[in-house]
Amino acid sequence: MTAVRIGAVSFLNTRPLVYGLQTNADHALSFDTPSVLAEKLRLGEIDVGLIPIIEYLRGTGDRIVPGICIASDGPVRTVKLYSRVHPEKITNVAVDGGSRSSVALLRIVLAERFGVTPDFHTRHADLRAMLQAHEAALLIGDPAFTDSGAPFIWDLGQAWKELTNLPFVYAIWAMRDGVDAERVTEWLTQAMCNGVAHLDQIARDEVGTAGQEMDSIRTYLRDALGFALGAREMRGAETFQRLCLRYNMLQSARELALAGDAVVPSRDASSGAD
Repeated sequence: MTAVRIGAVSFLNTRPLVYGLQTNADHALSFDTPSVLAEKLRLGEIDVGLIPIIEYLRGTGDRIVPGICIASDGPVRTVKLYSRVHPEKITNVAVDGGSRSSVALLRIVLAERFGVTPDFHTRHADLRAMLQAHEAALLIGDPAFTDSGAPFIWDLGQAWKELTNLPFVYAIWAMRDGVDAERVTEWLTQAMCNGVAHLDQIARDEVGTAGQEMDSIRTYLRDALGFALGAREMRGAETFQRLCLRYNMLQSARELALAGDAVVPSRDASSGAD
């Protein structure tokens, strides 16, 4: 039997999802950036990928692995806007080319909260250089741990919670049709359970990531992030889809189709955030 090709992201926030998930005869595990993983899944170069939620909403992958995601229900610490001006005065933002869901999230919260629709420019994720060329910068992942570098710093996980009172889902496992969904779900669920049970060990192994100490990493993994895709997370994903449609970041709504034929239909795109 051909090994299932699984693609994951190498950020710190994914460590609990792949804990102990090593390449073996059943599956081959590889790592890449979120945007590259989405492209590989779209092209059939991997069978299962941990991809940004917006890539699934745009049509990448056929089903969502149930019960697993990367989400936050409040401050996330690793998705932040850094700005030299107050957010209501922002006209241009530098963004990392790999931050697709976070760019959409930023567009939404700026428009909903301040009524601004700035221009976005793709730049290398170097905060100082980004802010030299632009009024604001969006950082995601490990580089965004810093709470210095600009007069205004805005955690977008907190901004989303204030806007919707729901969690924000950053990434999901998506699979292609033809994959043994039951086996893949079992592997990935077991890996997540192992990871959540070993957060202390993961934090110990990752000491030094973005200059963080063990206690900081452990608090981030335990308190800032959520890894279970439950009913509130699904509502958060539905709300994100509706707002993306409102601001023309998606062409059409898509069902949130869970592997195992559990389907959560999208709601009316014209309705507002919960």
